[in-house]
Amino acid sequence: MPVYELMRKNERVTLMALNQSGGIEKCDYKNINRRIAPLQEQICVDGIQRWWGKRAVPLNQGKIKHILEQQGIFYPEEYLVKNLGLSLTDYYWIRPIDSGLTWEMVNLYQNDFCGSLELEDRITSGRKPLSTYTPDSTLQGELEKSWIILENKRYLVKGNRDYLSAESINEVFASYLHQKQGYDNYSGYTLLKIKGAAYDYGCCTEAFTSEQKEFVSAYAVITSEKQKNDNSTYEHFIHVCEQHGIDAGQLRYDLEYQIMSDFIISNVDRHLNNVGILRDADSLCFERMAPIFDSGKSLFVSEAVPTDKELLKIKTASFTGTELGLLKYVRDRSLVDVVKLPTAQKLWELYHKDSKMDEKRIELICERYEKKVELFQRWQNGQDLNPRKSYNRGIERSARVQNKELQIEEEEELER
Repeated sequence: MPVYELMRKNERVTLMALNQSGGIEKCDYKNINRRIAPLQEQICVDGIQRWWGKRAVPLNQGKIKHILEQQGIFYPEEYLVKNLGLSLTDYYWIRPIDSGLTWEMVNLYQNDFCGSLELEDRITSGRKPLSTYTPDSTLQGELEKSWIILENKRYLVKGNRDYLSAESINEVFASYLHQKQGYDNYSGYTLLKIKGAAYDYGCCTEAFTSEQKEFVSAYAVITSEKQKNDNSTYEHFIHVCEQHGIDAGQLRYDLEYQIMSDFIISNVDRHLNNVGILRDADSLCFERMAPIFDSGKSLFVSEAVPTDKELLKIKTASFTGTELGLLKYVRDRSLVDVVKLPTAQKLWELYHKDSKMDEKRIELICERYEKKVELFQRWQNGQDLNPRKSYNRGIERSARVQNKELQIEEEEELER
């Protein structure tokens, strides 16, 4: 059974024995270097195994299963091992014992590589000899995606889940929204053509990580320390981040802005791996919330466009299960300027770049976006959007009217 060193750059974290499918059979927890170990799942006795299993690309991501089968690979962890577990979001990798490999020899921030997606009319690799490794083995999510190199910079290219370009267009619209707001902490997306794709457009964004800054997901932060029973997951996240050196005021600002902008575009996929922190490579201190990214699953992608009433019942994968639940965490409702929000006309123009999208659907989405802006403005002005409370208030008003009518009838009866 092959033995590997789990590394963070050139420092050893621990030793691991891997089976043929790439899973961890044994891990040396007794001699682990906890200072530099992955934060994720540290509250679990088998934290490294859990982290490793979740690091591998999921088989339901785009065409990855077909790509692996062409290489004779049938397990995502096996693909992970083949590429030494390398990523473009952090500095962890595995080194075969006595291989003599160093971080400088294998890391993909410095060494060029070839991604699995090709772009039309663009050269997607540098002039250096290509690495035999790819960071695609650690990419998460269901959409087809790939890291590429353009003009010596690392970019993430993403596709869509069907023949429409909606998710890519939504990323661009979200970028435009943040730009209009004057908010500086977001990943800007642009549309592009992907060779052989069934949809018109994919999108890409430049990596916000580097050899100096790595990404730590909110999930990793939350599972690095035990959560108190009387503390929400949201407050637990802020508490742990503060312990690692982040400015809590700035973090709340970024989180609250993100919650409100997600509400406006109905982003239902802000799960705890789609939000996180940037950490300094040397000091390990948390610096700031990572730029807002991955906003594609918004504006009712792959779903029926909801009615006006259904807009207040949207469920989301995040710190809590509903949009209205997330709004309760917001302390400063003024962080988003309604006047500076993009118009529905801008959204209409972007969707018309997609030759395959139905005109009626575009109109409905634009109408619901305008309604969402209206609802947000009402909430911003102090109105409670909870439909249950509105329903209860309606019952109370109806009861008061009925009681008043009964009182009048009784008085009239007494007079007679």
